[in-house]
Amino acid sequence: MRLRVDLTPNPPYGDEPIVVVDVLRATTSIGLLLERGAREVWVTRHARAVREVAQPDDLLLGEKEGLPPEGFHHGTSPAALARLDVAGRRVYYTSDHLPAALERIDRGEGVWLGSLRNAPALVERLRTLDAEQITFVCAGFRGAEALDDALAAGLMVRALSAGRETCELGDAARLSAALLGAAPDPLEALVGSASGRFLQGMGFADDLVVASWVGADRSLPVLRGTARGRFGRLYRFVPER
Repeated sequence: MRLRVDLTPNPPYGDEPIVVVDVLRATTSIGLLLERGAREVWVTRHARAVREVAQPDDLLLGEKEGLPPEGFHHGTSPAALARLDVAGRRVYYTSDHLPAALERIDRGEGVWLGSLRNAPALVERLRTLDAEQITFVCAGFRGAEALDDALAAGLMVRALSAGRETCELGDAARLSAALLGAAPDPLEALVGSASGRFLQGMGFADDLVVASWVGADRSLPVLRGTARGRFGRLYRFVPER
């Protein structure tokens, strides 16, 4: 098996299993929502795309400059979302970096969302796949590499490759795995990351704590189709059963 890590999206991609990582905050928040019983989460970067398709009972989550867009119910802070009752709800979720990565991957299936919170459970699932290669795509932050994403990818790469003499790691995969030695405390790494500093400046320091809890969730968000509206593409994630 070969393990590939892209520190920012770098297509083209084949038909291998792909894990997208956006620790601060989309993949953390979406995993948490599904862990707490949300039925499905539709992801897009455009608030107008959500308004076009959402029904009255749907939950709309998004943020621009720290505030939900007009007509949305809540922001995307995982610390805040952990207090919501989302059981059985359909959720629409807007963000910038995760949808941009999904657009570059250009898939309707075979994509999971990874974070520090669900990394151990996701590694268990990836071990069951009969795949020649698994690719981890880090969403990044404002077009550049993100320490938080690389750390989560490295955690999964190290766990998957442990005890496998035939496992081949690309250079970025080796680099990501090596980060664990330099940053053994996930919270400390998140605090020092560019995205972490940005969130702290916006008053969301609690999100870093929530995102740093390795193994807190068992949910495995998996892509199950897309939809295209007038204002952009939407990606449907459900908990893998």
